[in-house]
Amino acid sequence: MLDGFSLLIGLGWALFGLLWIFVPFAIFGIKGLLREILAEQKRTNEILSRAHGVSPRLDTPEGLPFRPERYP
Repeated sequence: MLDGFSLLIGLGWALFGLLWIFVPFAIFGIKGLLREILAEQKRTNEILSRAHGVSPRLDTPEGLPFRPERYP
């Protein structure tokens, strides 16, 4: 017969197995939404830079924050 601890361990492994199966599908399913958010953010930044007369920095690589000074 299973005692309480063995049952708890079994339920933990079952939960881990379900997460192991479903998490990759959730991650791949959200990629499209993240791309849409990124495109909208770029569009918003472009509109704001035009409204304020500021040209976007072209020498900063995309995806990296602009740091005016190097870290010590």
